[in-house]
Amino acid sequence: MTSIAQDKNYLEAGVSELGDYLLSKELYWTLRSGGINLPQLTIGGVLLAAARLEARGEQIESLKKQIDGVRSKWRVAWETKAGRGVQARMRLWSNYLADYRDNPYQNADAYPHEVRYRVMLQLLLIELPAPFAEQKSVDRLDEVVKTNFSASDFIWEADLQPGFPEDEYWYLYGKLKV
Repeated sequence: MTSIAQDKNYLEAGVSELGDYLLSKELYWTLRSGGINLPQLTIGGVLLAAARLEARGEQIESLKKQIDGVRSKWRVAWETKAGRGVQARMRLWSNYLADYRDNPYQNADAYPHEVRYRVMLQLLLIELPAPFAEQKSVDRLDEVVKTNFSASDFIWEADLQPGFPEDEYWYLYGKLKV
């Protein structure tokens, strides 16, 4: 998982390039600022980094205002990228679950890392004007998880737990069975 500094650096670099990113055809945008080790800019990445920072009690109001400003200015481009992001994250999450079903012993341990795609899906769906079809697809994948899920403690770092309550992010409170 990423640190506070990594998430802040990513958001600060991303916010400065968010408008250019939205107006591009790219789904994964290589950031020009902020360092070479930053992940590529995506709407899902921005939403996840912001959620993690807020969960850790970081004050990011200024960054959130900038993000909201870009979202408002280029609403259609934002929703289009968010929709593409949903499809990309859905493929990644679905592929991981297929790999898990094919070989649970080899793939169950990757769940705490791979589940970030499911979190991104949840955050991205909020950005879509009418996510009914996408939500049904996520629900189908959730059934696969529920069938193979063993509830337990929060699986990410403890300082993230306040931002990801169990009633909303149930899949972060357990693991896949081996």
